[in-house]
Amino acid sequence: MRAQTPLCESRAGERGAALITAILLSLLLLAAGGVLILTSTMTGVTARDSTAEMQAYYAAEAGVAKTLEVLRGNVQSNPAGTKATFRNVVCSPSFWTTTAGGYVNVAADGSSRFQITSILDPDNQNSAAMCALIPADKYKPERLRIRITGLGPRDSRKNMEVVVNRYTLEYDVKATVTLPNGSGTPINFNLGGSNVTSTSGVDASGGGSIDAFAINQADYNRTNNVIDGCNADGSNCSGSGPNVTPGDPGVLGGGNTPSFLKDVASAREFLYGDEGMKQSAINQGRYFTSGAAAIASTAGLGANNSDGVYTFVDGDLTLGPGNPTGQGTLIVTGKLTLSETSSSMA
Repeated sequence: MRAQTPLCESRAGERGAALITAILLSLLLLAAGGVLILTSTMTGVTARDSTAEMQAYYAAEAGVAKTLEVLRGNVQSNPAGTKATFRNVVCSPSFWTTTAGGYVNVAADGSSRFQITSILDPDNQNSAAMCALIPADKYKPERLRIRITGLGPRDSRKNMEVVVNRYTLEYDVKATVTLPNGSGTPINFNLGGSNVTSTSGVDASGGGSIDAFAINQADYNRTNNVIDGCNADGSNCSGSGPNVTPGDPGVLGGGNTPSFLKDVASAREFLYGDEGMKQSAINQGRYFTSGAAAIASTAGLGANNSDGVYTFVDGDLTLGPGNPTGQGTLIVTGKLTLSETSSSMA
């Protein structure tokens, strides 16, 4: 009869296998948990860094907005009484807290703030020499380059640069009065029957001359007849026509028609588009539904502003005796009337 080995002795070599298996599983779970903890930690750090960077970015944007508020004349200077013209902001930035070069808090606790690090005229970077010109009106910067640093938590930093143009609308002017006409109907052109009326394309500052009037080719003869003191059809020439210099109208073509006057769709987009002139006027507080409201506004039509103002009248405007003069950019969507001999356009 064969002898049998006890069961416990036959498995003696398997002792500790369960322990090793448990240890290996524990190490695997520990590694997975470690990866999860590391991932969660990195996600939290990334989220905090991203939030800090966004705060720095918004602080830089706040610096841009605050600087534009100064340039629009909405912030009092210190000492009071200095207008925020482009020249004054370049030559005397310390007159305004925003542009003085120090840190300006955006958050009340100072966790986000901005600093204007540079303001200069990109067209004349020798500011000291330009600011020394006398009288002061000899130097009028057309553009400003402004550099802003936004600071946020965790030493986050964002740098921003903007170039601000003194003119809301700037394009190469080819005529004093541009009259495109794509209707197919002859233009109704009438300057009055007296030589008291005067229209000139000659630059008063000595910069040469442009056409006084620019019209479509189809309207050339009618317009030229009126300028010569005749009826539009060439009859009844009295010889006492209006004073127009140069004496012949220009003809509109691809090279001398502003892009926003090439067709009706372009004109509508220019005036009423999402980034059009109406929206720009609303942003500046210079949108009016009547000429009377524009004239009665604090800035009026810009007569007392050396840089001029932008005025958008979504209606009619009459300039005549008793009405103030102005300067800057004026857009009238309705009827613009220059009444009596005291009215003028420059």
